[in-house]
Amino acid sequence: MKRFHILGPALFCLLMALPAETEAQASRTTTVVQVERSGPAKRTVRRKKRRVRRRTYRTLRQLPAATRAVRYRNISYYPVAGKYYLARKGVYVRTFPPVGFRVRTLSVAPRRIVVRGRPFWYAQGVFYIQDGEDYVVSETPVGAVVPELPEEAEALDWDGVSAYELNQAVYREVDGGYEVMELLDEEQ
Repeated sequence: MKRFHILGPALFCLLMALPAETEAQASRTTTVVQVERSGPAKRTVRRKKRRVRRRTYRTLRQLPAATRAVRYRNISYYPVAGKYYLARKGVYVRTFPPVGFRVRTLSVAPRRIVVRGRPFWYAQGVFYIQDGEDYVVSETPVGAVVPELPEEAEALDWDGVSAYELNQAVYREVDGGYEVMELLDEEQ
């Protein structure tokens, strides 16, 4: 046992005295070679069972407090932030008010748009005309240019032109906004 206290420092000195070449032989070197590829630089990876969550803007589970129904032709419309909803199977579905629908005030600030000399008020995808103190929903005027479309507008290909459909009207993108190209017939 007396020799073990001498053996420890002796092993330490022996390890320190080993040549550096033995350490270099123990490590491995890696060479990186870059290869030029012909073809696409990135590869598309498709993942199976990937869920896409879409945000739904067309339904509400619950109406905000103090929302009062507006009745028109025995149908209750619920105005929420300038949009209108109908009660369907326990949820409230986004809809557009029909032509002739009349309200006293608009809950969002409308934009005044003049089409062929006739003034219209535009808010949330709906065109209104002013009748005294009331606002009345009117037909969408062809040729009107609106600054923006609501998120409910659906993109579509209209005879090779990228367009948007909203409230039975087809819009195309122009400088300064979106122009009404054509009205669609209502589905029966």
